[in-house]
Amino acid sequence: MIKGQKVVVLGGTGMIGSLAVSSLARAGIDVVSASRRSNVNILTGEGLDAALAGADTVIDTTDVSNFDSDTLKNFFRESGEKIFAAERKAGIRHHITLSIFGVDQVRGNPYFDAKLMQEDMVRSSTIPYTILRSTQFYEFLPTIASGLMAGDAIRLPHALFSPVAAADVGAALASLAQHDPVNAAVSIAGPEVAPFEAWVRRFLAVIEDTRRVVTDDAATYFGGKLERYSIAPAIPDMKGASTFDDWMTSPAAKALKTDRYAHAAAAMDRHA
Repeated sequence: MIKGQKVVVLGGTGMIGSLAVSSLARAGIDVVSASRRSNVNILTGEGLDAALAGADTVIDTTDVSNFDSDTLKNFFRESGEKIFAAERKAGIRHHITLSIFGVDQVRGNPYFDAKLMQEDMVRSSTIPYTILRSTQFYEFLPTIASGLMAGDAIRLPHALFSPVAAADVGAALASLAQHDPVNAAVSIAGPEVAPFEAWVRRFLAVIEDTRRVVTDDAATYFGGKLERYSIAPAIPDMKGASTFDDWMTSPAAKALKTDRYAHAAAAMDRHA
């Protein structure tokens, strides 16, 4: 722990941000959760100076619920400009950004393209930094399965997949905040690696979803062509502790199984 450290988590009420806040608080670190709920607006800059006052480290977990390329890039560009200006003013010594493993390898996926642009802004900000590139979360499996539905089946590219628990990513961000910046990207993945198709079949079996799953040479990952290790690092820098079976017993997973999983399955049944 860095003595007297204060950490600000941007997007601190979101899924990953709130988990990072909790991990930091458990470690005895002075942590501030910054979001619109606390009158911090990263697009206008409102409240940023006050939130960052006296802080040493900023963790950026902010996100936008949109898959339009221009909207995504505008969000990360405009928010980045406001965040880095406020950080330079506050004398922030370590900026940590949550990104996605594969953003530098997969082209054509609008979200990946926008996150790569965000990474470039981090590197050119002049503020010491660490970028955490995470594989996809277990929590996103419902969205992935439904989003890759084409015709009568979920069509998946040939690639390996290594999802990770959101709680492990939140803990990893908290850990990075307690160390010096590395001025590079580091990766985190789940403890298990398997073909994409195997993961989706496993998930569907848990929620008793009978949708057909196929591996398709023409399939993309939301527009991006995948190679074997495009979204699953061969040797990650960090590994989450929670296996899929572990995660399925967690309160978060049980809630998702009851709500989101059932909703996703019902929605696809209606379109079958």
